[in-house]
Amino acid sequence: MGKLEDLKNNIGEYFKSAELLFKEGLTNAAFMMYFKTLVTIADYTLWRDLRVLPDNHRERFRLLKPRYPDLYNVLSYYFPYYRDTYTRKVDERLLIAVRSDVIRLKEKVE
Repeated sequence: MGKLEDLKNNIGEYFKSAELLFKEGLTNAAFMMYFKTLVTIADYTLWRDLRVLPDNHRERFRLLKPRYPDLYNVLSYYFPYYRDTYTRKVDERLLIAVRSDVIRLKEKVE
């Protein structure tokens, strides 16, 4: 299996995990998996179009910002909340919002 297919499979697996956690009411864990889905959508897009995989979030944001502003804006918006999941409870409205953005962006890679 190639890297692109692996990334696509990971998107599906992370999203499925996020949905299961969401249904169980595990908001922080669900948010983390939705965010991981977003990161993998970004990596899929970067690999598909540029044949590059970033080593860290800083590099990912640098690559996304000029070429994929919608994806960059979504990812950079949720990034501080993702970091907060280690010490704070995710707000239900934020969880619904990230889920909606993941569903919208996931459709672009299917």
